Amino acid sequence: MRRRRVTGRFFIFLAVVLAAAFLLILRPLFFAGPKVTQIMMANASQVQKVDCVLIRDEHVLTSDSTARVEYIAPENTLVNSGDVVANLYATGYSESLLNNLETTRSNIQAYHKQLLSNIVDADLNRLDQVVDTMAMEFKNMITHQTKGNLSTVTRQLETAMVRRQEYLRQNKRADNKLTKLYEEENARLNSIQSWRKVSNADRDGVVSFYLDGYENDLTPAMLDSLTIQDMRSVLGGALLATTQTTRQTGVCRIVDQNKWYAAALIEGNNWTPMVGQDNYYMVMEGFEDLSFAASVASVQKENGVTLAVFEVRDPLGPLIYRRTGRAQFSITLTGLSVRTEALYNDNGQMGVWVYDVPGGTFVPVEVLSTTGNISMIQPLVDGSLELGQQVLIKK
Repeated sequence: MRRRRVTGRFFIFLAVVLAAAFLLILRPLFFAGPKVTQIMMANASQVQKVDCVLIRDEHVLTSDSTARVEYIAPENTLVNSGDVVANLYATGYSESLLNNLETTRSNIQAYHKQLLSNIVDADLNRLDQVVDTMAMEFKNMITHQTKGNLSTVTRQLETAMVRRQEYLRQNKRADNKLTKLYEEENARLNSIQSWRKVSNADRDGVVSFYLDGYENDLTPAMLDSLTIQDMRSVLGGALLATTQTTRQTGVCRIVDQNKWYAAALIEGNNWTPMVGQDNYYMVMEGFEDLSFAASVASVQKENGVTLAVFEVRDPLGPLIYRRTGRAQFSITLTGLSVRTEALYNDNGQMGVWVYDVPGGTFVPVEVLSTTGNISMIQPLVDGSLELGQQVLIKK
């Protein structure tokens, strides 16, 4: 059999075939463009449980040298500005003042019987009965046997005493001893009155006589100055460094129940509320039957910890007695999203590289939530990202 000789034309053909195969296999590596993904729309539901501190708009009524407080307004009820909420008795007040007044009044009644033993006077008897009735009501209220408005009862007693005195002056012969007894009665009543001070509500709101010591530090006016460390202190039960000791006694607090705040302490970066988000729902642990609509008022971050302050405009109800606790915040988000691998940390700022020029343009974003390999984002500058834009994946 005759063997063919390999010619140069065969080697040229083989080289062409190998070159074509080489290009087909390696072309994607040499001619492929950069790896990109698109900005998409997504929905995400988020539920987080965190420790929080409640901050109320409340004002504390105080008093100096108060030995005893007589509560007039019922606990946890609405009061109007100017309403009497309590009667305050100074340290000099004692029950002996009341006993002395009772003794003087008994002496007046005994002397009346002596002077008028042979005279029947129905009008005077009626005036005496009114004084006795109001005096008994005054005594019972002072000694806490009954409840009511002491200011009103005192005015009624004083009026009854004056009417009785005027009647005796106009209808009976003047008597020096009786006059002195009346003067003594007035002096003793005024003595009791001088030790008593009426405490009035200085605003509309709900009254509560239970104080925890944070009322002057945890206020809406102090929101901008409160720090993460302050919240840790309150959660741990410690007073704040700004708390000042005072000799004044806290009587009660008047609370605006329709606007208050919850400061949430968030550990880690798995949840970042954004200022202005107004579709959160909050439920306090232990009060699962109550749900409050909340909006994000402020956010501050420090070393991986976020302090988010939520504003609530629903009536606080039983939370008027709560300062700290666990709270659940839930929200349903709709917005821009991107594959998580397209997110980059550039000098501590998260963002994406928009593929608008070779190498891309870095756009800072806030990561709202991450589910699987999809992250919901919000650009720090409104309008800097749009649906359908291409972003680079450089990893």
